Amino acid sequence: MTVYAVKNVASSAFLVTDGRRAMIVDTGVAGRAPAMLKQIADAGLRPADVGLILLTHHHADHSGSALELREATGAPIAIHRDDADQLRRGGRVDLQPTSLMPRLMKVMLAKAEIPAIEPDIVLGDEEDLSGHGGIGRSFVTPGHTSGSVCVLLADNTILAGDALSGGMLRARMARKPMFATDLDAAARSMRAIANHAPTTVYVGHGGNLTAPSVAQLKTC
Repeated sequence: MTVYAVKNVASSAFLVTDGRRAMIVDTGVAGRAPAMLKQIADAGLRPADVGLILLTHHHADHSGSALELREATGAPIAIHRDDADQLRRGGRVDLQPTSLMPRLMKVMLAKAEIPAIEPDIVLGDEEDLSGHGGIGRSFVTPGHTSGSVCVLLADNTILAGDALSGGMLRARMARKPMFATDLDAAARSMRAIANHAPTTVYVGHGGNLTAPSVAQLKTC
C-alpha cells in the first residue's frame, strides 16, 4: 500500500494505491485538481484507475476540488451521512477554534466556501470501502465536524483528515483538531484513533504524525 501526499499551504490531499487501483482521500482547496492528476500520473496510474473520492468531512479545504476530480476520473464522491447535507448546501460554515492560533486564523479561513456537491455515496459509521470502489475501511470520528471520518488501511495506516492535526511548530506531533464542533466527541475520536495503534497517521494539516505522539492520545 502506498500513500502519496499532495500538499499546499492550506491542506493536504492524498492518493492511496495498491498498485492496481487508487482512491483519493480529500481533494484540497479549489484549484488543486491538476496537482492531484499529476500525482496520479507520477504514480504510474491513469485517472480511470481512481475508484473512489472520499471526503473525510465537508470543509472547503478538503472538498474544494472534488467536482473537478470527479469529472476528470469518473470516480464517485463519498462522505458520511452527518456531513452530507452541508456538502449539498455548500456555502460557508461557522468554524469553532479550539485554541489561540486557530482563533487568529478563523477570519481568513471562514471566507472559504464549500462547493455545493451532491454526493454519490453516503457512508454509514463504518464501511468496507472496497464495496464502493475504494481501499480499506472508513470509521466515523466526530468532533471536528459531526460526520468526520478516518480511513484505516490494511497495513494499519490511518488517514485522519482533521480529526487530529500536527503541531504548528512540531508538525509530526499529534494535537487536537484546530477547530471542533464538539470537543468531547473530538477527544473520544482521538482516543479511538490511538486505540488502533496505527503505524502512520496522515492528517490534513501537519504530519505525518509519529506513532508515539498518537499513542499518548489514549490519555486525552
